[in-house]
Amino acid sequence: MKENKNISRLKVILAIALPIIIQNIVMHFQIMIDRAFLGNLESRYLAAIGNVLIPYSALNFFFFSAATGLTVLVAQNYGRKDYSKVQRLGESSFFFSTLFSIGLFLIWALGGRWIFSLFGAEGQILQDSVTYVRILAVSLVFLGIEVSAASIFQGVGITRPIMVFGVVKSLSNLFLDWVMIYGKFGLPALGLEGAALATMISNIIAAVGIFIAVIVYSDLPFKFSKRALLKPNWNLYKETLNIGIPSGLESLLWNVGQLVIVRLLNQIDGMTIGIYSLVAGIQSLALFIYLGFAKAAMTKVGQYWGNEDFEQARDIGFYCQRLSVVVTLVFGLIFLIFPEFLAGVFTSDPSVIARAVPLLRLSGLHINLQVFNVVMGHAIRGTGDTKWMLYSQIFGTIFVVSLSPLMIFGLSLGLMGMYLTLILDEGIRGGINLMRFYYEENPFKVWLALVKDNKEVA
Repeated sequence: MKENKNISRLKVILAIALPIIIQNIVMHFQIMIDRAFLGNLESRYLAAIGNVLIPYSALNFFFFSAATGLTVLVAQNYGRKDYSKVQRLGESSFFFSTLFSIGLFLIWALGGRWIFSLFGAEGQILQDSVTYVRILAVSLVFLGIEVSAASIFQGVGITRPIMVFGVVKSLSNLFLDWVMIYGKFGLPALGLEGAALATMISNIIAAVGIFIAVIVYSDLPFKFSKRALLKPNWNLYKETLNIGIPSGLESLLWNVGQLVIVRLLNQIDGMTIGIYSLVAGIQSLALFIYLGFAKAAMTKVGQYWGNEDFEQARDIGFYCQRLSVVVTLVFGLIFLIFPEFLAGVFTSDPSVIARAVPLLRLSGLHINLQVFNVVMGHAIRGTGDTKWMLYSQIFGTIFVVSLSPLMIFGLSLGLMGMYLTLILDEGIRGGINLMRFYYEENPFKVWLALVKDNKEVA
């Protein structure tokens, strides 16, 4: 009986997690190939793309993270079978998120040059960056409907459409890159502008596609009213923002920490940031897999929490954690045993491989601590508490920004010191998040209460 329950539970989790895992992996390879197209055409284009993607991704990550509020509220109301509220939440999000995404488009269309200048871009690289982002930013007009539709699907536990349109986006981007960058089928070779156009068109195709899918999807227990889409409820949207904005700020703080790390590593030598990017790219393969289980945890915890089945919520959260640990243990062994091979896939430079090998071995420890922070963090969000993860990230950013210079320069550990800092950060926050989800409240309050009780008994 217990075995049948475990198999049934695994099927439910895999139905949510696998499409997300496939989408993550496909999009990761698409990004790498996209950069290879431009890098082989002209190396300066890589500098332009780098200048665009760091600030552009930071703002987009904020937008996507803020949509976490809609996912959590959809999951909780779906769990308590309040389908009419799910419908109204979605309708309001489509409208107001589109307004915000239009504002995001205007920021980049009108202020891109100022933003890139602020980050130090100049000359031809600055002009290339502005040209690229003004084309790419057109697709931001459709970002609101895309993130709203994806959040609704994830909240009810139907993630296959997210995967389908994620794969469509990636494959169409690759094809259009080849056509527009190099000028195939009689079209002019547009180079950097062609890459921006290809990404913009692919983003719009995927956004419109997933929006249509959520409107017409037959398995949803509610239907969106086309008329109601133009009559949104601001109070309902404010509910999603109250939960989502802490996640957006959390993402923004993480990006701030990454920018500081990049600046510190660039002070070591010119190759350090390249080695860090190489190791982080390999390590992210494990993240892309267990992130699927983390998002499944957020969805199912949210549904059980909304139905006030708190025991089942805890059970499914820890089950997703166990599945994720299996993934990181396997990858940890691979990083430990085959680091030279993994680094050699991406470079033939023996000095780069030699510097990457000890970091890849450390990555095995890193991911096995990071997995508790990520999965338990998503489970906590499923309960509706996104402020806890914001406080956690505030601590994490301060910890990394403060300790990294000491480890890198003060103790002369270089890149190894930065990795040790990240490992300490993930280990501390992972352990605290584990206790937070286990006790269902602030673990420090639980500890203080236990101390007080022991004193009274004594």
